Amino acid sequence: MTETLAAWLFAIPGAYLLGAVPTGYLIGKLWRGIDVRKYGSGGTGFTNVMRTLGKPAAVTVLTVDILKGVIPVLIVGLLTDSELIRAVAGSAAVIGHVYPVYTRFAGGRGVATAFGALIVLSPLTAGSAAVGILVIVATKYVSAGSLTGTFVAAVAMVALIIAGHHTPGLLVFVVAILIFIPIRHVGNIERLVQGKERQLEARPVPRRRSR
Repeated sequence: MTETLAAWLFAIPGAYLLGAVPTGYLIGKLWRGIDVRKYGSGGTGFTNVMRTLGKPAAVTVLTVDILKGVIPVLIVGLLTDSELIRAVAGSAAVIGHVYPVYTRFAGGRGVATAFGALIVLSPLTAGSAAVGILVIVATKYVSAGSLTGTFVAAVAMVALIIAGHHTPGLLVFVVAILIFIPIRHVGNIERLVQGKERQLEARPVPRRRSR
């Protein structure tokens, strides 16, 4: 009972606060003393950091963002065997990344953190999400690959739940990624439809603060 209570207590606020660490923003400040939110798309994730600061900084951001999904789920897993509570922790980490309290709820798109959580929650599902990488390689559109990987992972996890490999508790995570990741990609979806989405190699354009 005590371990389950501790798991619940960490799964929501603890996982959220870990997921909310603004990796891209911090790397921008440490790497070059800039706020990456003022460049390109204004995002703090891998793509905008790569355009703004280059590959080493982007890989650092990607690695840490993945770990923000891995670590909370691992910690909860040490406290409980409940897939439901672990799914809640993974979901909270993703929400933290998307809406981080540290930067006034302006965060990334949640894909890397969701992938990190998936690695622990369901390695088979995480493997299926690699389809998104193939889409990125083929099209150079990170947003297209991210959305494809998200939907493939959601379908794969539901299939594994139906097949009895996981409990229905993991549906919490499925719902979370199907809500929050597409919401953060609305602008990207519109640009993809209009043929205006920027490819991965595109150079950043400085953003201006609204007056």
